[in-house]
Amino acid sequence: MSLHLVNSCHSMPISPIFNPSGDDAIENRSIWFGNTTNLMQLNDVRYTWAVGLYQQMRENFWIPQRLDITQDVTEYGHLTDEERYAYHGILSYLTFLDSVQTCNIPHLKGSVTAPEISLCMAEQISQEAMHNQSYQYLIETIIPSDRRGEVYDFWRTDKVLKDRCQFIASLYQQYIDKQTTESYFIALLADYLLESLYFYNGLNNEVAH
Repeated sequence: MSLHLVNSCHSMPISPIFNPSGDDAIENRSIWFGNTTNLMQLNDVRYTWAVGLYQQMRENFWIPQRLDITQDVTEYGHLTDEERYAYHGILSYLTFLDSVQTCNIPHLKGSVTAPEISLCMAEQISQEAMHNQSYQYLIETIIPSDRRGEVYDFWRTDKVLKDRCQFIASLYQQYIDKQTTESYFIALLADYLLESLYFYNGLNNEVAH
């Protein structure tokens, strides 16, 4: 369905949990606004690209517990005050972004009616939570115990980070407060913004340090 055909004043439909009168025929499937039974029928799909995306998602993640970060602990002790401040901010920023994604994606997923797309979003939810745990592992391993609380709270004590996080979260909140088609697709665009500019910029800064 073309976005220009969607009336922004209409409520965004949430897929029912039990819908025996739904239609899962491939030719009638749609990403949104379909009539799904919620049966995860994945052997024959309409959006074949989603299957490849899901497989790629399953392969593209890392678990820090499997990496040797001994050198990181040593190098942390050699950072200047300014570098340490930036490092704390980056870790806190990335932790917040993955936290808010873990909270937000289920709301967006609730309106998806193609099971192959829903599968990808379920995987994203899982990986966002895992990424969150990964950054917290770095905090708990590299940062001295008496400074970890400061790092976890950095995103709300530093004005620049707080304003940035508040902006993206407010776009998500608009959909939570008023679930219209317009606020839904704004939240989707905000999701792309977070994963591209926000997260990519934060990750690049972390690698640089």
